[in-house]
Amino acid sequence: MSHDVQVMHGPLAALRESVIDLLTDVSATLAEMGEMSEADRKRLKDVNSDLREMFYLVVIIGEFNAGKSTFVNALLGAEVLPTGITPTTEVIELIRYSETPQLKPKVEEGGSLRVWAHPNTGAPGVAIVDTPGTGSVFQQHERIAKDFLHRSDLVIFLLSAKRAFANTERLYLEMAKNYGKKIILVVNQIDLLDADEQKTVRRFIEQQVKEHLNIQPLIFMASAKQALESQAAGEVERGGVDAVRAHLRGHLASAPPTKQKLIAQLDTGRKIVDSYYDHIQQRADLVRADTARVKEVQAELKAQSLGLDGQLKAARAEVDAVLHGMRDRGLTFIDNNLSMRKLGRSTSREKLRAEFHDVVVGRALRDIGEASNGYINAVIDQSRIYWRSVIDRLNKLVELLEQEEITGLDASTYAEQRESLEEAIRIAESELKSYSSGAVVDEFQREFNVSMSGFTTWSLAGISGTVIALLASIGTPGPLLGAGAAPFALPAFAIAAPLAAVGGVYALRHYRRITRELKDDFNARMDTLVKSYHDALDNLTAKERARLTQYGQQVLTPIFSRLEVLDKRYAEQKVKFETYRKRAQTLHDGITGS
Repeated sequence: MSHDVQVMHGPLAALRESVIDLLTDVSATLAEMGEMSEADRKRLKDVNSDLREMFYLVVIIGEFNAGKSTFVNALLGAEVLPTGITPTTEVIELIRYSETPQLKPKVEEGGSLRVWAHPNTGAPGVAIVDTPGTGSVFQQHERIAKDFLHRSDLVIFLLSAKRAFANTERLYLEMAKNYGKKIILVVNQIDLLDADEQKTVRRFIEQQVKEHLNIQPLIFMASAKQALESQAAGEVERGGVDAVRAHLRGHLASAPPTKQKLIAQLDTGRKIVDSYYDHIQQRADLVRADTARVKEVQAELKAQSLGLDGQLKAARAEVDAVLHGMRDRGLTFIDNNLSMRKLGRSTSREKLRAEFHDVVVGRALRDIGEASNGYINAVIDQSRIYWRSVIDRLNKLVELLEQEEITGLDASTYAEQRESLEEAIRIAESELKSYSSGAVVDEFQREFNVSMSGFTTWSLAGISGTVIALLASIGTPGPLLGAGAAPFALPAFAIAAPLAAVGGVYALRHYRRITRELKDDFNARMDTLVKSYHDALDNLTAKERARLTQYGQQVLTPIFSRLEVLDKRYAEQKVKFETYRKRAQTLHDGITGS
């Protein structure tokens, strides 16, 4: 606005510059916070501009056809603004104080502002502003009124007696309250109601503003039309506008308008600062909650990894017990079938193999299968539960981001955060699917089957073959060497010949050596088998642990890092706004004490 600037001197002038500096600093901080703060930065810019001109702005707000222009004219005691039954005010009408009336307006600010002048605005340095009607079918009118509200120093909210307290009126009153504005309610057009109806409307409005807005502003009942008619006729003014005028004069006389303006606009700045302080605090709380949830998942990763150690130890002990029994049965089998008393008996090769497979190997396969499958299933079941838990937790984090409805502040950072969470969920779902498909079970079983198959093949060919060859060689004709030699005839002959030809100690010595060598070989192969099972269990456990570690490092750690960045940013912003609040309070104390 380019109307006459009110000149200030002394302490108030210095305080005004301090207020402007504060609001400029706040605006600069808001600029760093992103596009969300653009509207508030514009408001602070408008406030600073008004502070340099220092006109105390009494702004009239109300729905179209509530009679605002008529009320302004009645307040001025002159037909200054045009009136009508349609939404006539489509620009801001500003009537500044001047001893000489100016009834032909100056058009400013690209046609959105018309400036008038009149001596009855209430006091020097005071301007009355008529805004376009709210609730109008013309959205441009609504926007203009809304955009000017923050510039007001005192709001006179005009309500129609016939449709008091519509939703748009509640919205604008709430905005005025949130900006920290002083508010007066005027119920206009009471000439359309009888006395009882006026009382009912007044009670209704009092109840609504207290219930919905928790405020108790002064309420005046008026008829701007009756006031203008009585003024034109030179009669004693009717319509109650004189009571509003008297209150306005008293309010302006309580302190210089320049001082009141400083306080009013500082309060607007303080409200903006407070709203962002609360906003940052809420964001910081959300980030801390998100961080706590990520830490919970990380703690679960660690607990899951440690839990595998206990399960592994138990599974290995169970498998070791089975293999230990198998070792004992195998050695017993060798002793039984290489005994001196069996050397002269005929034994079926297939029967001996079947007996070895059933007595030594068969039970072990079943027992190891049960032990290993129990461990595998325990790991898989626990892993399924774990990964489902991870997915549920990460989905909740995504939901929180959606609930926060971030539309500008840190939008890019939170977009990255959400993308990371969605990727983490995708990976977790892939891990869960790998368990559901049985891939882990198949891989583990393949390792076990290969180990057991190799051992079984050797055992059947080695132990049973040696036993049978040894026993059969005593009565088996044919060469010991060459194409016609019987299987294992040579080692069998090494024992059978001394037994048959020499006997005694020499034969027994050969028998024991062959038995010992066979047992040593059996024990060595059992040791290999035990190691293969241990390795298979260890490999499964190591793969699970690697999954958990990799997931924590590659997926959760970056999320946690971004949360830490946000937390640090909010902490820094909070410190800034705490400083602004202290500066504002100091300025407020200085203005009120000056």
